[in-house]
Amino acid sequence: MINFNSLKLIVPDNYSFVGIQKQDDELYFYLPKGFDARLSELDTFVGKRDLFFLLYKILGTFKEICIEKGYIDDMGELGTQDRDGVINSHRGSEIQNDEDDSENIFYSKLDIITHFLKAYEEPKILALAYRLGKSNKFDVSQIHRYLHQAVYLPNHAAYVDEMLFPRRVMQFESTDIVTMYCYIFCEIKQQLGEVVNAEITALAEQFRQHHLGNQDSLFDEQSYGQVLDILKDALEIIDHNTPIKDVDYWQYYEVINLFLYGNWHQAENGEIWGIKNFHSVWESMCLTYLVQIVNPSLLLYLDDRYLSSRTVERAKASAKLIDLSNTFKINGSSMIPDAIVFESIIYKIKGDKTYTEWPNNWWDYVDRFNRYSTTFGGFYNKIKIGYLGQETNNHTIKKLQELYKIDSSGYVIIDAPLPTNFYSFWKISCPLDSEYLHKMYYFNHFFYLAIKKQIMDWDRFNKEILQPLGIFSGPLYKGSRSDVFNASLFSEWDLKDIKTQFNNFIRQFLNQYEEYFEIIDIKYLDAKYFRDPNKIEEIKRRSIRKQFVYEHLLQRTLEKRNDPYSNLSIQSSFWLPSYLPDDSELLQDDSTFMDGYIKLKNVNFKLLAETYFA
Repeated sequence: MINFNSLKLIVPDNYSFVGIQKQDDELYFYLPKGFDARLSELDTFVGKRDLFFLLYKILGTFKEICIEKGYIDDMGELGTQDRDGVINSHRGSEIQNDEDDSENIFYSKLDIITHFLKAYEEPKILALAYRLGKSNKFDVSQIHRYLHQAVYLPNHAAYVDEMLFPRRVMQFESTDIVTMYCYIFCEIKQQLGEVVNAEITALAEQFRQHHLGNQDSLFDEQSYGQVLDILKDALEIIDHNTPIKDVDYWQYYEVINLFLYGNWHQAENGEIWGIKNFHSVWESMCLTYLVQIVNPSLLLYLDDRYLSSRTVERAKASAKLIDLSNTFKINGSSMIPDAIVFESIIYKIKGDKTYTEWPNNWWDYVDRFNRYSTTFGGFYNKIKIGYLGQETNNHTIKKLQELYKIDSSGYVIIDAPLPTNFYSFWKISCPLDSEYLHKMYYFNHFFYLAIKKQIMDWDRFNKEILQPLGIFSGPLYKGSRSDVFNASLFSEWDLKDIKTQFNNFIRQFLNQYEEYFEIIDIKYLDAKYFRDPNKIEEIKRRSIRKQFVYEHLLQRTLEKRNDPYSNLSIQSSFWLPSYLPDDSELLQDDSTFMDGYIKLKNVNFKLLAETYFA
């Protein structure tokens, strides 16, 4: 059992181990970088308890990823060799990391929590608690199962005097090792923030009611010692009074005994539990979060060595805006940036808004037999909204009434984006601020659809958006005007006018909203390291030169495209660990580095961990 009060907190400067280590009969709890500013408030029973279980979940998740990828197997033995090279060790599971020429080592000399949780087999537990026994209850639907043992009377009637039904043969008392296991199991799961089956919880609660107070907890500072003594006494009584000890009994007895009596103080000096080279875990956490928040098409490059298959699948869910698969090769070698993201304002337009629009009696005449009505607003702010398959002589508002509310004045209340089969068009005016873009987004303006799909040139816009809808409009258009787009939405413009408007819109958008490529490097270093003037040369050697090469190779690829992306800027950022438990923001700008060349971003460790488990 862990006595959290005995742990001494430490955040090493030049040691990447995170976990529990014994030195000279003292137990030290090595925390990740970025925690040093809050050590004093963490140095409590509750603080150390919560940190331990937080890191336990993080390392458990990371280890599952390594098992899934074949770097190690579930027993910590030699796994399938990947590009990282898997190494076996009697001390734990090791994964070699080529980049840092070092190894990620899982230490579990006395992993009492994992051993205890692995013993959990719900069907077995319930089977031990409720076994079949003879009963005088009678179930007519089961009579056919007992005819072979029935007594047949002279009138040919069958007499069955007993049946087998589930009944309790283990009483829920101090001798019940199953309920004791369930109690400890539920206590651990509560600290991990995980849900437990209701039947298991009921068994645990019966043990609590029989032996403990309602407020007592195995992981509470006030009752911890008392509860531990009660559990030890109960285990001794169980072992003394259980006459028949089968395999199931010994399985639960041994894990409970190890949990209660396992003592890290009895271990040899050195790492007891944790991982060496936490930087791989940190990279896994940050990149998992990045995949969760970035549109897959804009996540242009990703180092997926330490990402789960589910995360990798999500990152590859759509085609990339730009293919960078062969970009980072130089002198016959491949370089591996952590991530490259295309940043655009268009993907940050969020939030619910409400727009009210009134239908106009403005009619778009196609000929004397066909006409559409799609106009909303006045002469100076009119917009046109139509939908696929729209019929003539029906104003668009009649369809919108099926989807949105109409107020007493006849205004339609647009409080959510129009469905994808609706389109709108109006002449764009200045300024092109975020409010204006939001309205274009809600109304599916044709030009917004272009920037949403990263279409920045007229030829692609015409080919991929206008032509599939049969839009070849304008006064000079000689084709059919039987559809709502040619007959109404674009009836006042020819393709030349639309092209001019589109190009002006794109030019204004790019000038007003900076779009750029961001090279993200996950650093297991805190901000003070980059502010240390004595570290400048080391930082240049280990990080900056590599960043220069990344930018050079990316710029070379972009220049070959000869399109609007070719002239966009490239920025770099380092993601650094920080512990800010009271802050609601996960990612914060710290400061710039090297005269603004690189942005330092603090990542809130606690909030990041929550996304890692999701």
